[in-house]
Amino acid sequence: MPKPYFLARRSGLYVRFLVPLDLRDVVGSRFLIRTLRSARGDRARFVAATLGVALSEAFARMRTGVGMVDVKKLLESAQRAAESGEDRPWTASNVRVGGVDFGNVQTNGREDTLDFIEAMKAADQMVAKAWAATSAPPSPADATPLLSVEIERHINVLKRRKVCTKTITESKHSLRLLIGIVGNLPVGSIKRDEIAAFWEGVRWWPANATVKPQYRGLSVREIIAKGQAEGVKPPGDYTYVKHSQRLGLFFNCLVEDDVLVKAPHLGKQADPDRSTDPNTGRPFTDAELAEIFDPQHFVPWASKYPHRWWGPILGLYTGARVNEIAQLYIDDVKQIDGVWGLFFWKQHRAQKIKTKSSIRFVPLAKPVLDAGFLQFVEDMKATGHPRLFPHLPAGTGKDGEPNGLGYGRQLSRQFAAYLKQFQIEKGTAFHAFRHTLSTKLAEAMVPTTTIALITGHARRQEVPTLEKHYIHIADVKTLPERVAALDHFQPPVGMPYLAKHMFAAIDLNSLHP
Repeated sequence: MPKPYFLARRSGLYVRFLVPLDLRDVVGSRFLIRTLRSARGDRARFVAATLGVALSEAFARMRTGVGMVDVKKLLESAQRAAESGEDRPWTASNVRVGGVDFGNVQTNGREDTLDFIEAMKAADQMVAKAWAATSAPPSPADATPLLSVEIERHINVLKRRKVCTKTITESKHSLRLLIGIVGNLPVGSIKRDEIAAFWEGVRWWPANATVKPQYRGLSVREIIAKGQAEGVKPPGDYTYVKHSQRLGLFFNCLVEDDVLVKAPHLGKQADPDRSTDPNTGRPFTDAELAEIFDPQHFVPWASKYPHRWWGPILGLYTGARVNEIAQLYIDDVKQIDGVWGLFFWKQHRAQKIKTKSSIRFVPLAKPVLDAGFLQFVEDMKATGHPRLFPHLPAGTGKDGEPNGLGYGRQLSRQFAAYLKQFQIEKGTAFHAFRHTLSTKLAEAMVPTTTIALITGHARRQEVPTLEKHYIHIADVKTLPERVAALDHFQPPVGMPYLAKHMFAAIDLNSLHP
């Protein structure tokens, strides 16, 4: 008999029954829930037992194929009988459990009904034994939904939850590999051997295979076979960890939804060991900064777009990430307690913030103000566009949908192309400005907590509570410390002055939302 599970809700007491895996497609639900109305205590348990017996009959008849059962009517009939009182008789016609035919049944009062329940239990046990002796029950694994069905459902859930588009794309990739390697199996059939086959496939999956023309049009297994024949390098530890995280989320959601009793063991993926990796994050040297901002090189390149001019300058003097700068809005430039600065936060739909500590107010250093930044802000206000650098598009895929890469992608690529002429080693890019500011301030004996307030790094001490009002985010108590800290930052370069109204005449048709 299905086990009742009692639910206490504001509207009253309910009982829930779990529908067996092999019957969920027939019933159309994983659970059946019915109200117990005013029943409480023993009375509630009695009503639940009556419902359980009725369900037991329904499930047995569904399995043996002896007619179809109207589960709703059967439940309502049993519930009415249980709630009608001890003296009112209950009558049922053509009562049948499997091969046991009870014909027409009439009970008189509570005791008689309880006797009938016991008889129903015995009949249910007889049907179960007979079923086991004559034919094997359907495998619970085979009765689970197909992998393709659950993958589609999982991706739709991620979209409804408004998960980052990049995360959804990566999840699609991992799940595409899974179904391509193991096949479109029922999800309950994916066990140890299938997971082992998945990891073997990941081992031979060529890097960036989805965008390389030589693999276009091939199936997942064909790409893996080609990668194995070519002897491609194994992926890094990070790749294994990310695949494990995505598959773990997928299978754990199936467990939460009662599709699976237990998620398959994915195997322990070691955290990437970065201890022997080369230090790719380094500051620019003084000589490199002199080359980057040399007017002979910088002005011709930067004069084409406002983000080229101000992006590197703000990167150097604020230590902000490339996307933090690229996504700035005009109203992110504010004056707090007489200090002009930039708010890095998420005020608009397309803006992204990496961590809570990344929400901050960074004062504008004197060289930035002297270079004409505030005049540029006024010129951009006159255009009527809300963004500070509207020539930069938000990251979009081939279908035109946002891909989660953000506004900074184009600025990062353009600056990387600009650096090539200076023969700076590959891997040193816009992010080096962040290292430059942090390193120079540390060398000037600025406290690390003050540096963290500027760069948005997490601090060991408690992060101040962030209020909605920007004055609290500005943290005016520590503002003088940040202003003083930036006064210590004196790179050996001069900032080119932006001619007045240089970017005032902007073609509005060339701007992005």
